[in-house]
Amino acid sequence: MSELDPNVVAALVREVMRELGPKGEGKATPGPKPVTEAPVGWYQRARRSGWRTPFSPTALRALKAATPARLAQGRTGTRYLTDTYIQLRAEHAIALDAVHSVVPQDLALQLGCVMLESRATDREEFLLYPANGRRLSDRSRDVLLREASRGVDVQIVCGDGLSAWALVENGPVLVPALQRELGATGFSVGRPLFVTFARVGVQDEIGVLTGAKSTIILVGERPGLGTGDSLSIYSAYGPKLDQDNAEKDCISNIRPLGIPPEEAAKECAELLHRTFKAGCGGVGLTRSGR
Repeated sequence: MSELDPNVVAALVREVMRELGPKGEGKATPGPKPVTEAPVGWYQRARRSGWRTPFSPTALRALKAATPARLAQGRTGTRYLTDTYIQLRAEHAIALDAVHSVVPQDLALQLGCVMLESRATDREEFLLYPANGRRLSDRSRDVLLREASRGVDVQIVCGDGLSAWALVENGPVLVPALQRELGATGFSVGRPLFVTFARVGVQDEIGVLTGAKSTIILVGERPGLGTGDSLSIYSAYGPKLDQDNAEKDCISNIRPLGIPPEEAAKECAELLHRTFKAGCGGVGLTRSGR
């Protein structure tokens, strides 16, 4: 399923949980008592007293189909089943490939981006020294001051981050959607920028140098198993160098199996509308209740 209905998942969970209770009563199965005595035999004693096993095959199959999470994988002895093991190896390979992926230059140009680079000179340095990904190279500072928009409400920054593949997969839809939704909300939006070997913090320097009122950076997240295409949007209001992450907001898991790009763009525009109204982001926005 490409889109998960929380109500359907919740209903399936409740159905499975009902199987944990005594017959006809629908109560959850209590876990074993604290280990003050040897726990050997507690499960058998529970079965004899009327407790049922927590398996409803129909509900469990439906629940597994409703989520990419690994539920009830099974085992052989103390090991994974062969199919599960192979899948884990394949998804681990996807994660490794995502970390070392690159954004084709023609894609960034297609999105109308000004091409920039961080102080990291290659992928290895980017991975080993994160701070170098939070500042622009001297050449890119000059390019930024010469070609970027000045004093806009929202400056869009695209970065490869820890999964360039995520930007390749979602950027072509997300960037135009953001420009459209932010413009419709009444914000002035700067020409998008693309930064090679970018960490989230590079938006701070860009915001300061361009005088933008806020910045958002689209960046590929550190991939987990099978999530190499997951993109995030980090927004920062009132940019300053080394701005604390507590002052920023994040919309994560932007991908077909998570938040579709068009929906993420609408959420971002609404989030920034509330941010500008409150005059702050992050935990300050949460505390303001707006």
